[in-house]
Amino acid sequence: MRSIERLAAFAAAAAAAVLAVGTGCARGTGPAPGPQAARMSEHFTRAGQLYAAVAGGRIDSVRVRAQEILDHETGEGLPARSMGYVDELRSFTSLAARAPDLESAASSVARVGAACGACHTYLKRGPRYGGQIQTGPPPEESDVAGRMHRHRWAADRLWEGLIGPSDEAWRAGAVVLRDAALYTDALTRDVAQYEQVTKLTWTVHEIGARADVMTDRHQRAGLYGELLGTCARCHALLRGDR
Repeated sequence: MRSIERLAAFAAAAAAAVLAVGTGCARGTGPAPGPQAARMSEHFTRAGQLYAAVAGGRIDSVRVRAQEILDHETGEGLPARSMGYVDELRSFTSLAARAPDLESAASSVARVGAACGACHTYLKRGPRYGGQIQTGPPPEESDVAGRMHRHRWAADRLWEGLIGPSDEAWRAGAVVLRDAALYTDALTRDVAQYEQVTKLTWTVHEIGARADVMTDRHQRAGLYGELLGTCARCHALLRGDR
């Protein structure tokens, strides 16, 4: 396959993965029944869309999605004891809305996920994950779309590990991310891109290995920010963004 055809195939696969991430955050969640359930479901969806915007390497979309969260999530109606976490969430979301670049946005969005998880832990409620973990990751494939689907599955589980929070989801994602096949030859044959893309794929594996032994939520958030930034740079590079 010629280089331009490989890039087109990658772009289509990445776009499909990011779309699935944006809508998948609310899927499989189980907020506690009650008047806040619908609202929290919307909140999970918006948070997932923000995460997807960063992973897709679209800084303009990140700012829009972050502002949507700021407009809707004020903490109104939530228990007074949770307001400190709401303030933390809004603070990092505000940073994402004003982020000058994708690396800054990635760090802020990872902290948003960790703030959600901390609030859920404190209130002893929040999303419950398990279906995707029990089903397991997609099988290893040789084509770009298949590899990206498996890579996205791992990133999703790490996100769930933060926002749940869920040690089980985090560890499941880390193991797959550590071993995810992201061969440079399948992504690009452009000589100018090759070395950069190779380094980014190595970084993904290294992040997976570090994540596998990490337990502290703040450290997990920092590492997840690195992953999002790596995904964003790779997607933007292969798209030819300047």
